[in-house]
Amino acid sequence: MKERATHNETTHGLSRRGFLGLLGNAGAGAAMSLRAFDAVADVVPHRVPTYRKVETLGSVCAMCVNRCGIRARVVDGVLEKIDGDPRNPNSRGGTCAKGQAGIMQVYDPDRIRYPMIRVGERGAGKWRRASWDEAYAYVADNLVKIIEKHGPESLFWSSTTDLTETFFVKLGTYLGTQNNARHATLCLASRNVGYFASMGGVPEIDLANSKYILMYGANRLESFELPYNIDLVDAVQKGGKLVVVDPRMTYTAAKGEWLPIRPRTDLALNLALMHVLINEELYDKEFVANRTVGFEALKAHVAQNTPEWAEKETEIPADKIRQMAREMAAAAPAVAIFPGRRTSWYTNDTIFRQSMGMLTGLLGAVDAPGAAYFGGDKAKLGSYSWAIEPVELAPKFDGFVEKFPLANHEDGGYVHMRDAILNGTAKNPVKGWMIYHQNPLVGVLDSNKTLEMMKQMDFIGVIDIQPSQTAWMADIILPETTYLERLDPVWAPASTPAFMAIRQPVVATQGEAQPVLEIIKGIAKELDKRHEFETPITEAFDFTMEEYVDAQLKGTALDRAGLMKEGIWVAPTNGLKFGQFRSGEMTFKTPSGKLEFVSERFIRNGYPGLPVYASPREEPGKQRLITGRHAWFTHSFNQNNKWLNALYPENEVWINPAVAKEKGINDGEYVKVKSSRGEIRIKAKVTPRIRKDTVFICHGFGGEKGGQTTLAGRGGPDQVLMESAADEISNNQAMHETFVEVLKG
Repeated sequence: MKERATHNETTHGLSRRGFLGLLGNAGAGAAMSLRAFDAVADVVPHRVPTYRKVETLGSVCAMCVNRCGIRARVVDGVLEKIDGDPRNPNSRGGTCAKGQAGIMQVYDPDRIRYPMIRVGERGAGKWRRASWDEAYAYVADNLVKIIEKHGPESLFWSSTTDLTETFFVKLGTYLGTQNNARHATLCLASRNVGYFASMGGVPEIDLANSKYILMYGANRLESFELPYNIDLVDAVQKGGKLVVVDPRMTYTAAKGEWLPIRPRTDLALNLALMHVLINEELYDKEFVANRTVGFEALKAHVAQNTPEWAEKETEIPADKIRQMAREMAAAAPAVAIFPGRRTSWYTNDTIFRQSMGMLTGLLGAVDAPGAAYFGGDKAKLGSYSWAIEPVELAPKFDGFVEKFPLANHEDGGYVHMRDAILNGTAKNPVKGWMIYHQNPLVGVLDSNKTLEMMKQMDFIGVIDIQPSQTAWMADIILPETTYLERLDPVWAPASTPAFMAIRQPVVATQGEAQPVLEIIKGIAKELDKRHEFETPITEAFDFTMEEYVDAQLKGTALDRAGLMKEGIWVAPTNGLKFGQFRSGEMTFKTPSGKLEFVSERFIRNGYPGLPVYASPREEPGKQRLITGRHAWFTHSFNQNNKWLNALYPENEVWINPAVAKEKGINDGEYVKVKSSRGEIRIKAKVTPRIRKDTVFICHGFGGEKGGQTTLAGRGGPDQVLMESAADEISNNQAMHETFVEVLKG
């Protein structure tokens, strides 16, 4: 396809010359700073052709964890536009600001394009460019030195959820370490463990058909987790009631009824709601009798949890609590008790999420239109057969398995692991840290502790796209290709209808960046030269990504060429099927096979079977700090993206007008925020959308930005303020357990 071009044509609001100018010039020099990063992409020649070659390719976004379907428009080899793919059942043609700004991930002038080895002190920003051969040898030398001196349990592996994460994790496994700290331990671990206790898994929600939607802190309309935000709007437009329980009024709360709950008292609200449903006999008697266990114990447990009691805890009026229970019962089973995603709030998050599953069961809001459901469709993929079995793993260095028996041991627990390293309670000292596409210096609370842990490491290696705060403290940075430059494993989630989508390269790679599989293979080759492993590690990774994808697609409707041509394959469907749990055709994945009001899993592992509430602590004269995301950003991943940063250059501290007046703080002026762990300077946002006893700071900004020149010096880092705390069962970090002072000037 060819199109006529004009000389005054612009690309993304920039002139074509200005756009290509963002790519920068390839530089030279032995030692360099990423702030004035010389190792940038080779110059893309500027030209204004008479005719252009235009291609549109289907792929899968990676600007957050949602993996929306996209259509990339490439003109003369340059990515010019990203749109949503209307064929994708999850994203349904939608793409948010982050998805469209994926273009700037490819052409970011701060992007790492070559291997970089540190030549100065950690954090000083002194680097030299290295070849890949040297880089692989450097990593292997350091890993082998640590293994031979301290054993494989002295290695620490950190990564973030992605389609390619398995290759990075496998390398650590083949080396013999199981000391992982993955994304879930910073985000959704508490939700998972809590729902597994009551429902045997985290359900999906038929949100579009819900008549009553209850959300605790979930901010779907800013988080852009498709298709839930689309379905939420549809449900409200059809007359469904939305109630949002949150200390601050989010954009989601603004579309419904906002209940500004006292922080850390959500469990008290749930206990009172269950009290009303039972005392007024509003619960689903048939479902409770046939598909649940532990009702009598629950009835006795919540007998004292009256709405009046809950009002003193939550500051939600007792009459409102009764109204909520009655309205939910009237709407049942089409009630959505929305599970949410990030549940790294408080130290009692797991039992609170357990209570959400219990409330769902009491209403019978399961296995029906508008309710929670399990199952749905899923495309059946083949799997790659790994050539060798993993070696016998060294024990986790910190006793994590024994201390947190119900946590996901493959995900690990950042807070506990960090404390074990700093306190020296590990059997062997932990001296090597490999990090893939994760930014612990920002993502993990109490960043000063993380810095202390880094000082104890003999070696830190980072695989990433950009010079994040964590990468800035590494000994070597290995540049990965962006999601728009590589082939990844097939994406086939649970979905109705089922589908398969492929993430494929739509533009040429910038610089010398490599896909993570190739990086792992290069490291493995050098490891085998330096150490005699039980089985050569190179044998485990003796395949290409094309071969891996072919194995996934074996026996499916399309081969690799066909799927890459289309970008997506969608199966025919008859829609969601309900009634299988109510009929007994399917059972809950709990020990009893039923929804459990009293968790057998918890009892077996030494925890109370029913959630036990404790009033939150207070610190007079201070506000509780809560955090969350902004619509334009994912964690700390894309605040440095030029387009997204232009929309929201810096974060703010939200403060109630009454508190601001008392302190003499004006909207828009810079203030100090202090905690027991640190102090930051940040702009004040004076707003009635936050409780008096609470302040809010958007996550992912501020701090030492290293090579992120767009973000440098902008905003305040919330993680500097946060005290080290974690959920008592899952060890998920607890980001809302810190009290702060906000001071003028």
